[in-house]
Amino acid sequence: MKSVITTENAPTPAAPLSQGIRKGPLFQVSGQLPFDPATGAVVGTTFAEQTTQTLRNVTAVLKAAGAALKDVMMLRVHLTDPPTCPS
Repeated sequence: MKSVITTENAPTPAAPLSQGIRKGPLFQVSGQLPFDPATGAVVGTTFAEQTTQTLRNVTAVLKAAGAALKDVMMLRVHLTDPPTCPS
């Protein structure tokens, strides 16, 4: 059986996706971005600030499903404008 998980503590995806889906013992969180769930605005200007907000959003969806970051077995990160590394 499949169930949809939603929370007001994370932004609603712009695409027609659910914030999270539970199927049996597995739970998958949809891609999250550094958006403030209350305003929809991007939080922060730095890589660190935006990463922190994104992980807050992931954590909120996990919490709505009764899970936490310690329960995560895989996390993928996709950078659209990666910072340059100093030489």
